[in-house]
Amino acid sequence: MAIRHILVPLFGYDGDRTSLDAALVVAKRHGAHIAVLHVETDPLEQTPLMVDVGVAITELVEAAERHAAHRAKNAAKTFADWQAASGVPVDAQPSVHPAVTTAFQNIKGNEEDLISRYGRLTDLVVLARPKKNEAADLIAVRIEDVLFGAGRPVLLVPNGISAEALAHIEDGPALIAWNGSIEATRAVTAGLDLIKAMGKVRVVSIKEGKRDAHPAGDLTHFLAWHGVSCSVGEVAADVHKATADHFLNAAREAKATLIVMGAYSHGRLRQLVLGGVTSHMIDAADLPVLMAH
Repeated sequence: MAIRHILVPLFGYDGDRTSLDAALVVAKRHGAHIAVLHVETDPLEQTPLMVDVGVAITELVEAAERHAAHRAKNAAKTFADWQAASGVPVDAQPSVHPAVTTAFQNIKGNEEDLISRYGRLTDLVVLARPKKNEAADLIAVRIEDVLFGAGRPVLLVPNGISAEALAHIEDGPALIAWNGSIEATRAVTAGLDLIKAMGKVRVVSIKEGKRDAHPAGDLTHFLAWHGVSCSVGEVAADVHKATADHFLNAAREAKATLIVMGAYSHGRLRQLVLGGVTSHMIDAADLPVLMAH
């Protein structure tokens, strides 16, 4: 799919600038519009009712309102500073001619619902993990909102990534973590424009049980029709090492600048209870990851 519209949700935390910078790298390569969204949470929707706990409901609502207003102010300032520094023109009108533009919206309401709603009509959602630990759970939940609620691919950028590394996201090589699942297939097709732009691609699968259960050759044959030449690697499963670590190690060995993978191939509930590749990647990946469900 051609990347012409990129959604960047802002949360009023440290990772917001990284999200914008990463989106700009992709937008410049593909001539895409960057739609920036901050949802100012409505305390009346977000604050649970509390009875006889020594704190008045009005005080809880007022505190939540102050917190929401603070996050909204931070998000707006981050966007304004980024737009001024990058020089990207502000224009919310669609154009048939590829051009990098941007626009910012602050909408009050339910964060989960609105991010899912706006995420459904975009080509790519860019999120960065924040530097502050208190926001890590929020971003993980919002990644799930996009993957499940919007059904769109997410480009997850690590919080400690350097400006130089960001600039080389699409320089490659890309590493495709392949398990033959529908989710992995969707990640590849959703990110095909990114993959094609990178040139070098390595497909890595984990050898588990039956050797040809998920043949990488099928994927390389498909990508060849799109002009993408791939190298193939296979890693033996190790019960003492997480599957995600196998892929991360393979990406480092290949000097990859992007990992492409399916998300929650084994179901969100199972991964919540037992852990899984997606959760591990969200927590541990030290390079950008493109994922789709």
